[in-house]
Amino acid sequence: MVRFRETVRSLLRERLLDAAYELVAEKGFERLRMSQLAVAVGVSRQTVYNELGSKDAVGEALFQREVERCMLGIEQRLDQHRDDLRAAVAEAVEFSLTLAARNPLVRAMLTGGVDSGLLRYLTTSSEAAFVTAEGAADAYVAETWPGIDPASRGLAVEAAVRLTASHVMQADTTPQESARRIAECVARIAASPAS
Repeated sequence: MVRFRETVRSLLRERLLDAAYELVAEKGFERLRMSQLAVAVGVSRQTVYNELGSKDAVGEALFQREVERCMLGIEQRLDQHRDDLRAAVAEAVEFSLTLAARNPLVRAMLTGGVDSGLLRYLTTSSEAAFVTAEGAADAYVAETWPGIDPASRGLAVEAAVRLTASHVMQADTTPQESARRIAECVARIAASPAS
């Protein structure tokens, strides 16, 4: 019976986050109301608060879910180039930048302004996303390219993740060109022996 309850709660949480995603994409995060979520899913407002907590917690959960989804797509792109680090990074970064440009939640973050509540997940409150992304990328690189020494690998992974995030925030070129530049940086760092 406990597993059934956990499954129901998990499904409810996903439905609430799906509804929140749609509402944010349509109206922006600043206009999101917990009562709207309740109506969209057919539950009480108190149930929304019990499952998700505050509006800020909704924003954080939405952003974290998108980071995790993006990481799955990145892994698929990396898998296509397991024999070529530079090509793998370029493909993964291009995927990330293209996805971010098309993603309604990311657009809401970038266009909502400082007061929207979501922008901070890409700026001042982004550490959880970086920990998730860097941890997953580091584990992948360690397994796929074991010849890269750990110190160089850590620096390369951090550079890839943080440069990609920077290009999401302020792209000054096409996703393809940004991906090429970031891949070049990462490949050079990975090839350098740790000092």
